[in-house]
Amino acid sequence: MSDQEYYTARIPADIDRPDVVVGRLNFRQLAIIAATAAPCWLVFTAVHKAAPRAPMVVVAAPLVLIVLVAALIALGTRDGISGDRFVLSALAFTRRPRLLINPAIGANPMPLPTVLPAAWRKAQGRPPASLVLPAGGVDEAGILDLREHGHAGIAACSTVNFSLRTPGEQNALVAGFGRFLNSLSGPVQILVRTRRIDLSLLVADLEHAAGGLEHPALEAAARDHAAFLAELSSRQQLLGRQVLLIAREPSAGGASEAAARISRLHAEAGAVLGGAQVQVSAFTPAGTAALLADAVTDPHPHALRPSETGAAA
Repeated sequence: MSDQEYYTARIPADIDRPDVVVGRLNFRQLAIIAATAAPCWLVFTAVHKAAPRAPMVVVAAPLVLIVLVAALIALGTRDGISGDRFVLSALAFTRRPRLLINPAIGANPMPLPTVLPAAWRKAQGRPPASLVLPAGGVDEAGILDLREHGHAGIAACSTVNFSLRTPGEQNALVAGFGRFLNSLSGPVQILVRTRRIDLSLLVADLEHAAGGLEHPALEAAARDHAAFLAELSSRQQLLGRQVLLIAREPSAGGASEAAARISRLHAEAGAVLGGAQVQVSAFTPAGTAALLADAVTDPHPHALRPSETGAAA
């Protein structure tokens, strides 16, 4: 086959999909529908025997509606989550407190005394709860402690301009990425993170360094480029994209074993993706902590410096 022709490679998808039992229904879907339909059928037969002259449509209509709702929950999906899990998560969300307080900053406010009227205590609302973040900390190897969910390691991946490549080069890139997906043996997430960029520090550094250049033409070019960046930042909202590769290990095993497996997976990913001209660099402990802090607590645009232009582009 010519390298200028496009070809497709089979990559397994939905490898975690449950096995079907009857038709296209898996055991979970079948159990939900059967557990709903069986009581409805028993109710229908009991009512029909007790009142045989009652209209069957009146008796069966609400029961059929209940079965249809159960089937919709069992067969439906939302954002990759099955309908029953989505409903359970929604019910759990309604029972959670709306106000969360960081226990490191201050204690929870005291509830109103019981001697006060019940209307006042009811108006206070649901008491706040302590804020518990998904990540419990970062160890000396840069591995995130996810408590009961195990451990995770974060690595940054460089990007490749796919549209400017020839068909042969595009085929090679697709094949390299396919080999990476087929080599995965654990849960991995590819996250494309977008954030606003502030070029003010970059413009200031360019203007400051322009005065130390040897040739006047270089100084003029640096100042022109700084002016262009300042005008570009004032006219448009600039966005920077960062591709992250997150490898997670389950809770089984200690932190050292999880760190070794995650480091090995990052090394294997770097070796496989190297054929697709993608560089994989694991985050240091300080970099992981800064990444979490920037994603959780920093709502302001990221100030871009000249040393960060390659990573943020």
